[in-house]
Amino acid sequence: MKKSTLLSVFFLFFTALSQAQIKYTDHDYSIKSLLKSKPAIEISYGVSDVNFSGTGYDFAPTGLIELNLGFSSSKTSNFRKDIIRYKNRFLFLSFNAQENSIKKNNSGINSNVWKFGFGNKSGYGVSLGKSAAILPYSSHTFNWSNFKYDKQTDNTSAAADENYYSELDNMAGVFRFGSSFEAGINLQITKGFSIQPKYETADIFPRHLAGKQLMSTVIEYAGFGLLEAFTKSVMKNSPVAGTFVNFILLNAYEYGFYQLKKDQMYWPFVSSAPLRYETFKFGMTFVF
Repeated sequence: MKKSTLLSVFFLFFTALSQAQIKYTDHDYSIKSLLKSKPAIEISYGVSDVNFSGTGYDFAPTGLIELNLGFSSSKTSNFRKDIIRYKNRFLFLSFNAQENSIKKNNSGINSNVWKFGFGNKSGYGVSLGKSAAILPYSSHTFNWSNFKYDKQTDNTSAAADENYYSELDNMAGVFRFGSSFEAGINLQITKGFSIQPKYETADIFPRHLAGKQLMSTVIEYAGFGLLEAFTKSVMKNSPVAGTFVNFILLNAYEYGFYQLKKDQMYWPFVSSAPLRYETFKFGMTFVF
């Protein structure tokens, strides 16, 4: 009975997502589309807060250094000549560690994580002339992380218990699957160069349960696709205002969905809490 219910939910949301993508979106991940895009290199730095819901661990802040290599495109949309459709498909590598942080508060568990994966940025923006533009976007990645940490030596606290670090020991030293979302504004200063203030929530999964993760992702992306269809209807009537409505609503939806996943990594299905990095970042992009 439970299996049939889960299958029904899966196909319902998969159908909704498919219809939303086919009818209302113009995402194109083909080789032909990539060849029409321009190579882009993005370098970012950020400061992260680390938390592991339900465990009581106190982590020291970490600093993020990240490199993205991908293909970027900015072209006139169908809404109006000054409304730009922005897309960036990329691979990335990052290193997040306590020693990279600019925060002076170093109390808590010292940790570091190497991460790599692939992702997509997309959004609509406003052209400010021949070369300048404001391009708000939302981004998603799927990634693999190798997490490590240093055990504290305070024998007077709960950390002295040999089982205290069992959840972290389960995470450390091996590559774990995860996902992230990012909200940012790509400020194109001149042709080929832009800067981005941005915020990212990234989860590392203690274990990978393919079935639950697939269904959770389908639910998430179905809602995202349907909301994207709504924002495009707004843009048809108010193109400039619609670009910012699109940015605010899509990222508010993702932020809310990730808050639901804070205690259950495969929400709405029963699952463990993820190890989470919340990062404010600043990046520079060079398009060739």
